[in-house]
Amino acid sequence: MKSAALWAGVGVAVLCIALAGVGFLVTGFFIWVAHHTDNASAAAITGGVLLVMAVATGLIGGGVLKRIRQKQPSLLSEFGGTLGVTARLVGMLVRKDPKKAIILSVIAGALAEYLTSGERKP
Repeated sequence: MKSAALWAGVGVAVLCIALAGVGFLVTGFFIWVAHHTDNASAAAITGGVLLVMAVATGLIGGGVLKRIRQKQPSLLSEFGGTLGVTARLVGMLVRKDPKKAIILSVIAGALAEYLTSGERKP
């Protein structure tokens, strides 16, 4: 509980400092634009830039949130699909040429045994 409160406090402090930094950047942009134009135009340009940035952030954030909310296929369903395709291919191979299927299964079994039977270190 104490740790969560400390993290929340640090997060609030970081947020405040970041907002102050953004404020200084906006002020610097306003002063730079005001140096090249009059004050009213500088305020309008700064406001317009901030609105464009807000709209772009909203659209990008909305797209990201929409993709996050989409239902992702489960790993089990993908595995089931792969297993089904493999079973169909094996079935076709066995029906077409049973001798080759037996030879391939013996080779696959020997290869699996060879790969999994390495010396195990305790």
